Amino acid sequence: MSKQDESEDNWIAAMDNLCSKLNVDPVAAKKSKESFSEIKQNYTLDGDILHWMACALYVACRTSITPTVQTGKAVEGNCVSLTRLLRLCNISLIQFFNKIKNWMEMASMSTDFKDRITRLEHKFAVSTVLFRKFQPIFQEIFSGLTNEPVKTSTKSKKQKLQPCTTNALFEFTWCLYVCVKGEFHNSADDLVDMYHVLLSCLDFAFANAFMARRIDLINPAFKGLPADWLKDDFELPKKPPCIISVLCEIKEGLAVEAATMKEYSWRPVVKTFFEKGILKGNSDDLTGLLDIGNFDVNVKSLNNLYETYVLSVGEFDERIFLGEHANEQIGTKNKVSGDEISQVIASFGPSARACPDTPLTGRRYLARREELTPVSEATNSLARLAALLRHARPKPSPHLLRFFADCGVSEETINNNVVRPCNGWMEQFSNNLKECNCSNETIAFRCNMVTCLYYKVFEHIIREEHRKKPQLSLQVLLSQETYQLTVYACCTEVVLHAYGVHSLRFPRVLQIYGLSAFHFYKIIELVVQAVVEKLSRDVIKHLNAVEEQVLESLVWTSDSPLWDQLSKIPVPASTEVYVQDSPNSRRNISGLQSPVSAVIDRFLTPMADQAKKQLFKDNIKPVQTNNNIKQEVTSPQSPPNATTSSAENTPNTTPKKANNSLMLFFRKFYSLAVVRMNDLCTRLRLTDEELKRKIWTCLEYSIMHQTQLMKDRHLDQILMCAVYVICKVSNTPTNQVERTFADIMRCYRQRPLADNHVYRSVLINKGNEEESPERGDLINFYNKVYVKCMQNFALRFTGRHECSLSPLPAGRAARAGRWSPGGQRVSERHQLYVKPLTTPPHHHHHLTYRFSRSPAKDLHAINTMVSCEVGGVKRPAEGGDVVKRARYAAPGVARKLQGLVSDRQAV
Repeated sequence: MSKQDESEDNWIAAMDNLCSKLNVDPVAAKKSKESFSEIKQNYTLDGDILHWMACALYVACRTSITPTVQTGKAVEGNCVSLTRLLRLCNISLIQFFNKIKNWMEMASMSTDFKDRITRLEHKFAVSTVLFRKFQPIFQEIFSGLTNEPVKTSTKSKKQKLQPCTTNALFEFTWCLYVCVKGEFHNSADDLVDMYHVLLSCLDFAFANAFMARRIDLINPAFKGLPADWLKDDFELPKKPPCIISVLCEIKEGLAVEAATMKEYSWRPVVKTFFEKGILKGNSDDLTGLLDIGNFDVNVKSLNNLYETYVLSVGEFDERIFLGEHANEQIGTKNKVSGDEISQVIASFGPSARACPDTPLTGRRYLARREELTPVSEATNSLARLAALLRHARPKPSPHLLRFFADCGVSEETINNNVVRPCNGWMEQFSNNLKECNCSNETIAFRCNMVTCLYYKVFEHIIREEHRKKPQLSLQVLLSQETYQLTVYACCTEVVLHAYGVHSLRFPRVLQIYGLSAFHFYKIIELVVQAVVEKLSRDVIKHLNAVEEQVLESLVWTSDSPLWDQLSKIPVPASTEVYVQDSPNSRRNISGLQSPVSAVIDRFLTPMADQAKKQLFKDNIKPVQTNNNIKQEVTSPQSPPNATTSSAENTPNTTPKKANNSLMLFFRKFYSLAVVRMNDLCTRLRLTDEELKRKIWTCLEYSIMHQTQLMKDRHLDQILMCAVYVICKVSNTPTNQVERTFADIMRCYRQRPLADNHVYRSVLINKGNEEESPERGDLINFYNKVYVKCMQNFALRFTGRHECSLSPLPAGRAARAGRWSPGGQRVSERHQLYVKPLTTPPHHHHHLTYRFSRSPAKDLHAINTMVSCEVGGVKRPAEGGDVVKRARYAAPGVARKLQGLVSDRQAV
């Protein structure tokens, strides 16, 4: 027998042994062996082979259909315990999550199954965080908790039953929590809600111990106790006390939210436990659970209920946190109840991290970082949101109504164009919350919060719009219902994120309101500006991440309205959408500040005469794939001479009347692209500026002339291909810049919010009604699609052909390059610079003005120099404002100088 046959027999025997111990049905067992055999033949499975078997068995078990005896209906899954499977395969939960992600990619699992794993992973993160909170809170309320496990030895009928211990109550409370949480099918992974459920269970345990007068259990120093608790003549109240407000005060909770959760969501679930006989005690006031004779029965019933639930849904058993070997089973080095955030939180992807990465763009809006735990971060976001809306009502404020009246907007217009649509959107949001099994009170509370925030933000934007364009009638703006809907949708996203509603995470909000990502992105920056100083850093960071997600992929889906606009107007170059930054524009730090700040310019449709150019004006002739720029399948060869048509050298132009909405989009898109390109080049140690310009020129060309490459794809996919091909064709013996795809993808993974799904699953062919779309990894896409479109253009960079390079847009790195030793240039027409006053100027041949120090004649000298050619700037009186003469033809200079004066005075 050969070694290969022997190895084959070994893993089959190991798989059969696992199936036997887990009592896996024959269909699932066969399915797991077939999938394992196929994956093993096509891929190298590193590490312990049992770990990969666990993945194969879990997938087979969760995708099988099992008929039930009682109802006769088929259920998904075959009731195999995930915890037992992992224990038999000697794999921790963290290792399992890492392995199963790779397995799903190799097995080409469906998006639905991947989403279920992501949700399971997120639930685990929430449970890990909350168990870390549970133990210290429990010890605040109760005393006598030890590290010894609860003894479960069998007792004879003659043995006297003993009152429950603190350790037993600890395990009972956690088990009650996981059972109640199991009833919240669509919100069991919402951090804030589940934290309040946990507080309700602790309150419930305290109330039962209090009414049973268990002085031995309750911590005498607990703040929620009456002053005379320890006195012999203490009289118990008729109703059990509630300590929710006390717990929220000392342990980062929100009293109103927690009380609402307890009364309207938690209590009905516990009531049903009494009605079904799962819990024994007084069902009227929910007490008597700790009575001798009741407690042991209640513990057993809850454990049976939870085991049934875990087996039916195929989730991990959250009671492992209570075990002696919890850290081994979870995969953490330290106790999960320690002060440090557990390893599982740090190892999750961006969608499930308790503390998500900070996006590369939009950092200008972020406040200083605070040291917060995941729970305190979430409750802080909600607390600040609640503080902002404390006196707000879900209707236009009197100030807004007065403002409308002053601007000539009738009450009928307000009702028809503002109030009535808003009520309809609130109803849409309410219906989606009902699908998540939220209580009516919770639905009403969150809908009101969204609507109150909407009117706050709406009023801010309306006033800013009127300030910028006072001549514009508000009637025109109010007629743009899409604009108002995007504001409402963005406010909905803020509330959903503040609550941590994972089941409705972005981009679900677009589906709720039937919005396109192309329209939604236009309002994000305006909403951020309206709330940047009032909401938490976490919320602002989330909105920045949402904007990046929209720009990188969501607007490029085949059903996006962007394609309709591009069919009328060609893609502009980055130089055509770039706006010179002014030194006083502090919001421009990341290069994403909009060139079109007015709302009306973002949402009005372009005029007919703006749509004269054709899309994809590209006369490149198709050629056969050249091995020189193909992925490392063959050795490098000398490229053949490439001929370029005259049409290829014709610069692309856009109509004189620009579509402001499209200009705004492409400026944001190019700004994001250059920031990511600079970040990737830095990680790849590609520091040569000319090489970066080549990469940028290639990327920009693909966007402008091969725009179809972006359809249903991701910006980073095109960027990584551009980096690879330019580095390959630019590589010389004296300039070793070539990078492999393995290098590029490794560095890409290190970027904040990067997802390996971007390079593992790329659209190759859309398919048709009969065939499903073909997808492959990034190398597959490069060889089959990218090379065919970009080969001719890429060959221009081989050194044999001349190719003009595009300037880098004003990303942060590019902006840094505009600073010279003399300062930042503030005029394209004059050598006029500004810089912080750190050292006295040493260039005596320069004209210099030092704010608040130099005499007026120095500024007058600069004005005279500027006015020699095209006009000038005058300074009226000492301490007055800098003004611009209307007849001067130097637009922007006076405004920039005035901004410098304002900034200097602010300092």
